[in-house]
Amino acid sequence: MISIFTGVAGLRTYQRAVDVIANNIANVNTIGFKSARVSFAEALAQTLRAGSESGTNPMQIGLGVGVSSIDNLMNQGNLKSTGSPTDIAILGDGFFVLSDGSSISFTRNGVFQLDGRNHLVAASNGMHILGWIADPTTGAIDSTTNVDASTAITIPIGTQLAARQTANATYQGNLDAGQDPAAPVETKFTIYDSLGAPHQLSITFTKSALTPNEWTWSVSSPDGASADTGTITFTENGECQNGTISFTLTLTTPGGAAADISIDADLSAVTQFVGSTTAQAVTQDGLPVGTLQSFSIDDLGLLTGVYSNGMVQPLARIALAAFTNPAGLSKLGSGLYTTSPNSGDPIIKPPNVGANGTLAAGFLEMSNVDLAHEFANLIVTQRAFQANSRVVTTADEMLQDVLTLKR
Repeated sequence: MISIFTGVAGLRTYQRAVDVIANNIANVNTIGFKSARVSFAEALAQTLRAGSESGTNPMQIGLGVGVSSIDNLMNQGNLKSTGSPTDIAILGDGFFVLSDGSSISFTRNGVFQLDGRNHLVAASNGMHILGWIADPTTGAIDSTTNVDASTAITIPIGTQLAARQTANATYQGNLDAGQDPAAPVETKFTIYDSLGAPHQLSITFTKSALTPNEWTWSVSSPDGASADTGTITFTENGECQNGTISFTLTLTTPGGAAADISIDADLSAVTQFVGSTTAQAVTQDGLPVGTLQSFSIDDLGLLTGVYSNGMVQPLARIALAAFTNPAGLSKLGSGLYTTSPNSGDPIIKPPNVGANGTLAAGFLEMSNVDLAHEFANLIVTQRAFQANSRVVTTADEMLQDVLTLKR
């Protein structure tokens, strides 16, 4: 009897549905897990009579049910705070890009750690996290280049940042408009040569006795000399008209470093008002040798290193991949996905660019499984399974009655 096979098709189909629901429930605490949903469709239909122009409709008997699709539900899971700086959650769309050295996979599981070679890797499988690496000297990041297995993110904790010779300085503060021309104002700050050695530098400002809004400047240092001097002038409103002054300090004993240190000092923020003299150098871009001590990750995926010499410099930027149809990705297990013909190619961009989401360091995205919804589906599916089993037993009883007609 057809009804027996129809009931068996229903049993088989609803068993598949229970399998999917069971997997969802089993992964209720899996980091970054995306639940699945089963959709059903009528199987074949047997046509007993076709429709006709005389007004009769087609006469057909359905031959059961089947699974039409098992869809991944890619909606956002709740976030859990962990406090670990290498745990990262994605807010919105996007996937982390991972590589095992030969192939690329994608994941929402942000449990990362540093391996023995200071690579940022997935804690579950050791795959490298991909992104864009900063220039070690300038910290510049070009996120327009392609991401591949060679762009694994490295955080070189304990490595040294090369020394940087001072080339620029910035002054702020005030030069007293009532300053005695016979009492020069000396300002001191520390600069660094090409090997990172510090040198004390003084710029002395002397107010002109003849021109009220004019000052002369000269440079001196116990470690060298400079022949450069000049003047700066102010408007009647106390604004500096010069902007930048340039000079070169020649070291007496360079000790292997470049003998000449050329510096541009920005004075555009210096004023001349009646009051205390507070002008001083507030920044200079030279550095001694420094060691990377710690790092942080912001919501745009930028990894910033903090060095022992006070330098704060970008190290890398994490890449995220977006897909036209993320539900079309194929699961590989362990929270990994790969592309399929229906997912589209990955569009790899920095966080918050295009369809990519933003990041939250110190958090993890939990499973998006809704337990109440899954248990409700489990009850409905169980009842459907029972109903289909009753169809089989009823058809069996009818067949038994047929076999007993001859008695």
